[in-house]
Amino acid sequence: MAKNEHYIPFDAESVLGFAAPYLQGVPVSAVEIGDGNLNVVFRVHGESGSVIVKQALPYLRVAGESWPLTRHRARIEAEAIEIHNKLAPGRPAQLLHFDDALSALVLEDLTEHLTWREALIAGQEIADVAESVGRYSAAIILGTSDVILPSRQRRTLKRSFVYSELCLVTEDLVFTAPYIDAESNRYVEGIADRVTELRRDRPLRAAAAELRFSFKTRDEALIHGDLHTGSVMIKPGDTRIIDFEFAFFGPSGFDPGVLLANLALSRLAHRSSGNAAFCRFLDTCALAYWNALVDEMRRRWDPSEPWYHRFLAHLLTDAARFAGMEMIRRVVGLAHAKDIDILPIDARVEASTHAIDCGRALILGSPVHHFDDLWHRAIGEETR
Repeated sequence: MAKNEHYIPFDAESVLGFAAPYLQGVPVSAVEIGDGNLNVVFRVHGESGSVIVKQALPYLRVAGESWPLTRHRARIEAEAIEIHNKLAPGRPAQLLHFDDALSALVLEDLTEHLTWREALIAGQEIADVAESVGRYSAAIILGTSDVILPSRQRRTLKRSFVYSELCLVTEDLVFTAPYIDAESNRYVEGIADRVTELRRDRPLRAAAAELRFSFKTRDEALIHGDLHTGSVMIKPGDTRIIDFEFAFFGPSGFDPGVLLANLALSRLAHRSSGNAAFCRFLDTCALAYWNALVDEMRRRWDPSEPWYHRFLAHLLTDAARFAGMEMIRRVVGLAHAKDIDILPIDARVEASTHAIDCGRALILGSPVHHFDDLWHRAIGEETR
């Protein structure tokens, strides 16, 4: 297939020709899948097997054409997959092809996987997922930081991952919009008073502004940038990471904070539904993620290094505060946590209220010193 010189959005017909070289046999059918906020995604079937085609649109899909974006994010995703796969082999979904002119990626089809979020919503206890993601996080945080990566290589890498348009989206939706009367905000009516309080909470708004500044200026590692439970694809024995278009050099604590926040949101949803046993499972997931991250860092970086324990302490403190921002925005902002949104109205109001309270406690509380401090603050329970 000759490379297209001009961008054309795919539909179920035109995507067949694009995907053909990466299929076994001739392409048979294509169907649009997913409920992503950014891109159009097709599953394209051949005579045997299938692939995923992901194309960047020239606007933020969840907001529509009123929020234009460049398609540069497709190149960012392709390059981030390559780099993260070198550091954590086999963890990112395999990239088969990238076409810059069409802003399109061809990816392996993880047909037997489901998102971690879907599994958690369904109450499925799949082993070793949290540990796998924890080891991945450690590999990326250390492998792209000044701790391990030589300075010359790091400077070269940073030139490809500057503060992007999608960073501006995060800046707006996570750190700004929930604390002003933004048109993009969405929330269940029962928490309207609590949302109004956010706009009047001067200490919280000041902390949000401080964290926004950290997000914009602390280029510590080539983070995933959107590592929530919907960006993790799982099946027994295999965990994969997807959706790398938000990757950039940012604070090391951001990815762990976002991941832990989404586990906490899942727990709040299950608690509001009366699923105490699954809440206990989520407690083990959160601890397993953090322990695996720490163990992998210890494996990759000599713990006798005097700075090692300070580094981990700062990482934990940052993760707690970024987790608080994520918890609030997932019930107030544009892109919600499905775990809570699908609840009956009373349970949804309850879980959303807890998410705001827990997020505030993480952001404004005293610095956490142990993982239990972070987690029990995130789920609204006193540390035992």
